[in-house]
Amino acid sequence: MSGGSSKPPEEDTWAFQEIGTPFPNNPVKALGANNTYIALWYKHGKPLMGKAYSDSGVVRCVFAWENKIISGTDIVGNIQVLQFDGKHAQKGFFYEWMKFNDWQTNLTDEGRQTVRCGNAVPILWTEKHLLGNYDILTKIATFPSPDGVITINGTDLNQMMVLLRNTRDMPPHCSCDDCKERIERSKATPAPKVMINDWADYRDGDDFPKDKPIVLALERPLNTPTGPEEHFVALWYRHGHPIVGRVLNTGGKINSFFTDGEKIFAGKTVGSLQLLISLPPSAAGFDYSWQPFKTAAKYGEKEWHPVHISYVAPCVITFGGKYEVLGGANMKEEVAYATVNGQVLKFMGKDVQNFQILCRKDRDDTMVI
Repeated sequence: MSGGSSKPPEEDTWAFQEIGTPFPNNPVKALGANNTYIALWYKHGKPLMGKAYSDSGVVRCVFAWENKIISGTDIVGNIQVLQFDGKHAQKGFFYEWMKFNDWQTNLTDEGRQTVRCGNAVPILWTEKHLLGNYDILTKIATFPSPDGVITINGTDLNQMMVLLRNTRDMPPHCSCDDCKERIERSKATPAPKVMINDWADYRDGDDFPKDKPIVLALERPLNTPTGPEEHFVALWYRHGHPIVGRVLNTGGKINSFFTDGEKIFAGKTVGSLQLLISLPPSAAGFDYSWQPFKTAAKYGEKEWHPVHISYVAPCVITFGGKYEVLGGANMKEEVAYATVNGQVLKFMGKDVQNFQILCRKDRDDTMVI
């Protein structure tokens, strides 16, 4: 059993949420998909899996029902959002994603349990970043997409991913004391390297994380108008659009700052957000580095690639001849923005070329996942 505990694994935890209420803590995220979380809803008494997401810090969702996309005011009553709060050693399991074909051939594996409600199973189409519902009875998967409902069955499902509860093994690259002890005892082969940017879910006002190092702008305090400050990379969604900003560690609490156009969003108005985790070399198959905008935006082959979500990347802006602040840059439109002292700074074109963009390059010395 995960963590070596002798007690039975705990049950799944689902947060009951009305649409438009604050997004819950510790939601379970779809593999490699930003702002995509496991949601459950009942339509005419039948369970249905879909996607929950945070928009301006509140709950939104989308489901595929027969040939119709259901979202927004179409949702009657509560939805449920899957959560994982705590440590796997105490809970007796951790969540993992497995390819559909592997899942089908290992249904009798007692160390892995399918996350399901009735005949409904969450299924992820990784190539399109779509989260939908697989019906065990009909053997059909339905996905809500911008182009409508997509229905998949048969061998086309083989490379898609299904969510499981692993009650036997250790989470890859877990650094808890229990896993360290088990690795030492077994001298286990190190897990393959992670190749996905690790965005962790928090809320403004939460305790600043102590167990996970957050990516720090330029790896040092920035020279701001109010003095040296450590700015950490943060991500927030508003009306479905990603916004990159910063958080500060203020008195041990997460203090966030974002700007969308001429509007500033900070503090409790932000609600749920994501922080970029700085993975150790033993876990990551890539390195981070801050590079000039003109280098990161260059077309063709290059060593460093911007860390972006829909062309939006973390950017350290310099202004006033000597000051620095962490904000965001749209790599496609060549515009950078940040909030400073209650005002929005915006730079375009040639003025952004020497700003520093967070980039990454893959290492070729490791096996990766």
